Parts: sequence; structure tokens; C-alpha cells
Amino acid sequence: MRLAFFSDIHGNLEAFDRVLKDIENRKIDRLYCLGDLVGYGPQPEEIVKRIRELGIPTVMGNYDDAVGFEKESCGCSYNPGRETEIGDESINWSIANTSDASKEYLRSLPHTLEFEEEGVKFLLVHGSPLDHLLEYIKPTTPAERLEKVLGKVHADVVINGHTHLPMVRWVKGKLVFNDGSVGRPKDGDPRTCYLIVDVVSGSLAHEFVRVGYDVKTTIEKMAQVGLPPELGVVLALGRSYEMGAPKSTGEMEFKI
Repeated sequence: MRLAFFSDIHGNLEAFDRVLKDIENRKIDRLYCLGDLVGYGPQPEEIVKRIRELGIPTVMGNYDDAVGFEKESCGCSYNPGRETEIGDESINWSIANTSDASKEYLRSLPHTLEFEEEGVKFLLVHGSPLDHLLEYIKPTTPAERLEKVLGKVHADVVINGHTHLPMVRWVKGKLVFNDGSVGRPKDGDPRTCYLIVDVVSGSLAHEFVRVGYDVKTTIEKMAQVGLPPELGVVLALGRSYEMGAPKSTGEMEFKI
């Protein structure tokens, strides 16, 4: 069984279309979305419609929650000053440019999804099993915290989003993945990122897939609708962080 996981599309239709096209060529059996369809990008409405039309199982992200319920904040850990101002402008614009029908859909999304494939149990969540929307599970998260987060999890594999940093960690017999970000990568690589997991008789192999897309067109659309120019800079640079996934595609195999 070949599974694809992606998240944090953030209204970036160019990036999402490239990911979908790439997935079509890889004989994927099932697709799953780890949330944050909206926010930051210029086409939140189009992304929600595309997800609904394709019937992709999706968990709620913090931006889906904020836009769906028309909140004043997404709950993100912004630095005071201009970064907070940009976040507020982005969330307000997304709320104003998302239809009532799409907001109703965003409100209906579950906080978690659980399923089993060939004897392997999966748990999908945007943030963490303890804080579904807002906790950041990063490559630098201490092992002690991860052990606490996974303490009551019965799944073999936990996959989340939220940080925009591709990641795989092995903790107390469980695999923890972050699938990166389709529409707003933060690991210094501006290409889209998503995760493929192959499951065969209890064995797993995974691959982080990076796909280039027309960043310039997305940035131009952001300028046309009046979104802050700093958001375009983030897309162009991939916004480097201290810790990120390897820049090249990698594969590893595990036995559950």
C-alpha cells in the first residue's frame, strides 16, 4: 500500500497543483491531508474546493480552525512587532476571502484521523497528540517531551504537520513523521514537500518528495490581492531554520 501525506498548503494553488500532478505519476493508493489548507496564500477558496472535490481525508489545522470559526488569531508563535502584524493581516484576509460554505467545511474537519494498513496503525494530527492544533513537534523537540506526547498513543506511526519542517524520528518503538509543507516550506528549500510511505506486510519505507513549482506566479498573485510582501519573500527563500530535513530526497526502511 502506497500512501501520500501532505499539509500546510496555505492557499498556494500553484504548489498544490504541482504536488497533485507529481502524486498522479507515483501510483499512490491513498492521499491524506494534515491540515492548514488556508492562511498566508492568495487562493484559500480554491484550495478548499479542490480538497473537497477530490474527497481527500483531512484533519483540522490551526489556520483551518481560525478561518472556519473567524477567530482573531491562528494561535501561532509569532514574534512581537511586524511578524505579528503580518500574521493578523493574513488571517483577516483569508477570513474575508473564504466562502461561508468553505468555512463550514473547515469547521467540520476532525482533529485526528486513525486507520490501519497491513497491520500498521497510523495516527494523523496537525500539531501533536496532546495539543492537536498548536504544539510544534520539531527535529529539536527533546526526547523526553516526545515520550510524554506519545505516552498514551496506541498507533505505530504518528504523522503531523504544523512546523513546515520535514522530519522522521524513532521514539520508544514508534515512528514520528512531519510531512513538511506544500505551500510554505521553512527548511531553506522553497520547493514543495510531501511524504510517501510504503507499507508492505508490516514494513515501512518512506520518502520525502521535493517538487519545484512556479513560485513567481504565487508571489504575483499575493501582490495583486494586497497581501504583505514579506509573505512572498518567505516563499522565495524557503525561510531557513536552524534544523530542517535533508535537502535531498531520502528513503529509509523500518519494521513495525
